[in-house]
Amino acid sequence: MSMPAPYPLQLELHANRHITRWRPLVQWLLAIPHLMIAYALRFLRQALTLISFFTVLFTEQIPRPLFDAIVMTYRYEWRAMSYAFFIHEDYPRSTSTCPPRTTARNPTPRCA
Repeated sequence: MSMPAPYPLQLELHANRHITRWRPLVQWLLAIPHLMIAYALRFLRQALTLISFFTVLFTEQIPRPLFDAIVMTYRYEWRAMSYAFFIHEDYPRSTSTCPPRTTARNPTPRCA
């Protein structure tokens, strides 16, 4: 049986898969305030989504600041959830703004 050419993208993970016993407890304790903020932002997002629904009915477009606010609530919630479920190790940032873009050879990464 001939093997097809390998897929152009290959991912290798070289990481320590061992989680110390104290880490989940500390990480969940650190995540609690962020999860509460994310829970409050969910209500804000629902209100903004309702406002954007009526805005689209009358103007046929969502205003950019309203769209950016909704996206910010999703980003914050996903960061907090990924930290709480060990998908990401860094403590989530509490800022809601992206880092400034630069024109250097190595630009700063965009917000995720």
